[in-house]
Amino acid sequence: MRALKQLVIYCLGACLITSCKPDEPEEITPPCPDLLSVTVQPVFGGETLYLDSSYQTPEGYDIQFTDIKFYLQDVRNGLNLFKDAALFDYRLRGTNLMERVGDKNDYVSLQSNLGVSALVNHNDPVGFDPASWLYISNSNDMHWDWNPGYIFVKIEAKVDTIQDGNSLFDHNVVYHVGKDENLKTLSFTDINWVDIGSGYVLPLKLDMFHFLNVGASPIDVKTAFTSHSLAGQEGLSEQIISNFQESLTPF
Repeated sequence: MRALKQLVIYCLGACLITSCKPDEPEEITPPCPDLLSVTVQPVFGGETLYLDSSYQTPEGYDIQFTDIKFYLQDVRNGLNLFKDAALFDYRLRGTNLMERVGDKNDYVSLQSNLGVSALVNHNDPVGFDPASWLYISNSNDMHWDWNPGYIFVKIEAKVDTIQDGNSLFDHNVVYHVGKDENLKTLSFTDINWVDIGSGYVLPLKLDMFHFLNVGASPIDVKTAFTSHSLAGQEGLSEQIISNFQESLTPF
């Protein structure tokens, strides 16, 4: 929203500057920058994923996802033009991930951290700009008070592991992955921005069926259901964030 306001103010200002000088030679007004947005649509295989709705895991369990959140940080196009963080919160913000004003032709590729780099991961969250998603009140439950640092990926779900025809979602799945050693990198190349009239969008998808069923690294939510990135959970934490990294792709 802030980026959209800046775009409107920029364009109005450019128009006022040129319209207030009728006796001077006509100036060429520079083109208004584009409003660029990145969205993420969670899916489950071939269907749109909605929180609190039921889907079936590869093992045949019924699962309801209740929370999907993650951080991108140091989002860049090779020129390091955007150094802040973006927070995806499917329940509170829908598919919106981030937006900025710029020339889409400067963004034919994007790279970022999946998570928060060690350079800022352990900073006091009160010390960030209040407009940053790393600021304490914006990060909310994506920052660990007991283990200074940010949660990179948060997935929570309820599962019915007994196939008896009765819907009893009493098996809780909690994946909270952070810590410096679990930081991953995302890279999107040859980006095709979608013209939506009011700006351009890069639509990404997050396939949670693929997340559970990545090739040689499937996750059985019945037996591998909890990680808070604690000692002894290193293997599952790495599996979770690696599968997540592979499941976030352009549409």
